[in-house]
Amino acid sequence: MKIRPLRLTLDNLGLVRPHRVRWGRFYAKIVHRAPKNLQGGNLMAVTESKKAIVAQMKETLSQAKGAVLVGYSGLTVAQVTDLRRKFLAEGVEYKVIKNTLTRIAANELGYEAFSEHLEGPTALATSSTDAVAPARILENFIKDTKTEALTVKAGIVEGEVLDAAKVQEIANLPNREGMLSMLLSVLQAPVRNVAYAVKAVAEAKDETVA
Repeated sequence: MKIRPLRLTLDNLGLVRPHRVRWGRFYAKIVHRAPKNLQGGNLMAVTESKKAIVAQMKETLSQAKGAVLVGYSGLTVAQVTDLRRKFLAEGVEYKVIKNTLTRIAANELGYEAFSEHLEGPTALATSSTDAVAPARILENFIKDTKTEALTVKAGIVEGEVLDAAKVQEIANLPNREGMLSMLLSVLQAPVRNVAYAVKAVAEAKDETVA
């Protein structure tokens, strides 16, 4: 059986067109083309796509009142579904992110201390209305499920970068409704005190008259 030698040229490497090389009854089709994302116009498309992702991440981080960087590894499908449901119930966006592109966005916003934690599998939880919700929901989920598959890496609250310990402290604060209730209670306290004083004076006068 005569074997035709394989000629490794630019042509049969697929940079011009694919070739078939006959070897007995077998055929080997060589289609070794350059990756599509490195070919001409596609390179521009990939670059523009990455720019769009960076721009979107900058918008997300800049508009977030609260954000938490989450490390995850080994979560079950059921756990992920449950966690997403809890976040969604309070208007928190949760998504897996690309570290490199997120680092670019964070650095451009001046969040270098935040971008330092962008290593390994990472997700981001953000809220544009509640600074505490992302941290509180995540910490409660970790406590309730006793999972070790989730870790808090860092956070952002009202434009300030926080380490994991500070995020845990923030998580213990009440939600927006709870904070409003506390504020209302504080504001109403002087009014109640005045009312009690007026009532006491009135009762004292009644006793004097009697």
